[in-house]
Amino acid sequence: MIPSTISAEAILFDLDGTLIDSTQGVFNAWEEFGKRHPFIDDLGWRDVAHKTHGRRLVETLKHYCNIPDDELQQAVYEFEDIVIDHGGGPEVLPGVPQLLSELNRIIPDGWTIVTSASSRYASAALTRCNLPVPSKGFVTADDIAPGQGKPNPAPYLAGARRISSEDDFITKCLVIEDAPSGLTAGRRAGAATLAVCTNHTREFLETRAGDEKPDFVVDNLEHLIVRVLPSGGLSLTID
Repeated sequence: MIPSTISAEAILFDLDGTLIDSTQGVFNAWEEFGKRHPFIDDLGWRDVAHKTHGRRLVETLKHYCNIPDDELQQAVYEFEDIVIDHGGGPEVLPGVPQLLSELNRIIPDGWTIVTSASSRYASAALTRCNLPVPSKGFVTADDIAPGQGKPNPAPYLAGARRISSEDDFITKCLVIEDAPSGLTAGRRAGAATLAVCTNHTREFLETRAGDEKPDFVVDNLEHLIVRVLPSGGLSLTID
């Protein structure tokens, strides 16, 4: 296969499914919440886990579990605690420590994280996984207005603004995601998109249509080589 090369000024990473894997913890949390709060339409917890992948808990818990607004924030914390505490907690995905270390070495202000999780969860997960916090901070569900989570472009537009105040800077960014909802958010924001085959097969991702279809697909981030250009931008090669 001929290597693909991508040019970008910055990288906007999703968290769960892209940098870390908390699948079993998420499954455990949905199973537990299904016992406490019967799901709409008699759905099973596996169905709900699939339908909600990559979306904000404050919206999915309200919709699928009928949790009242005044109880939502506490429910989000309880759900996320189950995810963090399940087994050994989230696991770092292949190639991630090396990639983030290299980015921090060559362009520390050129990347950030845009997650549908809360700031509380993101901080705990990065600490548990011994991963660095971006120098520009990160964008979480707490930073986005109600109803504006992925697949809405708002989270990734906010991520681009974390790095630069330049108009349309998002069009110079690469969004790295595993979920169709996140790929849609990145595309609608105006960024190029790279899909990681964590929770979906390459065939599934490559045959998406419309805004869900990524520009590039990689099995995992071990296959992504990054270097800084004389211009200060980034060149990323998929080997």
